[in-house]
Amino acid sequence: MSVEETSPDLPVSPAQTAALFEQAVRVHSRRLLAIARSIAGNRASAEDVVQQALTNLYEHRDRYDWREPGGLMRRAVVNEALRILRQPRMTMVADDHPGHFSPPDGGMLDRETIDKVRAAIDRLPEHFRAALVLCEYENMAYVQIAEVLGCSVPQVKTWLHRGRKQLARMLEEFMSREK
Repeated sequence: MSVEETSPDLPVSPAQTAALFEQAVRVHSRRLLAIARSIAGNRASAEDVVQQALTNLYEHRDRYDWREPGGLMRRAVVNEALRILRQPRMTMVADDHPGHFSPPDGGMLDRETIDKVRAAIDRLPEHFRAALVLCEYENMAYVQIAEVLGCSVPQVKTWLHRGRKQLARMLEEFMSREK
């Protein structure tokens, strides 16, 4: 029986679990990196956050059903990113990701705007930041965000509202200069 043919009712063998885990990593890695980068910001390398989250999941892979791994993997990455944010800050890690590209026509202004927004998001409290990233960048429903962050839906709505208000206040001066 191949990985694709596993029935939800039948137990999965260790070999199938390993294959499903590998497939999940291949399918979800890019999205997990984006989530880690958005939540951890410059505090840690997104690759390190994802690697640690996946290592933790791999160590306990037999505990989980890997046929629908998206939510589990997102939650592990969010938890690891939040764990990193709770650690005392030692030094600032440079934002030298090779994927940052700025077009030659007006890219400088776009880059400045992106940098200001990222800096403002980095200054938000971690729970506001995590909720905003999952809502705005991952397009997750409130119920899904609540599940990933381990809180209630009303709490998610409160965090989003307060996070957006704080973000607007932080960017107000910058945006008025742009006009």
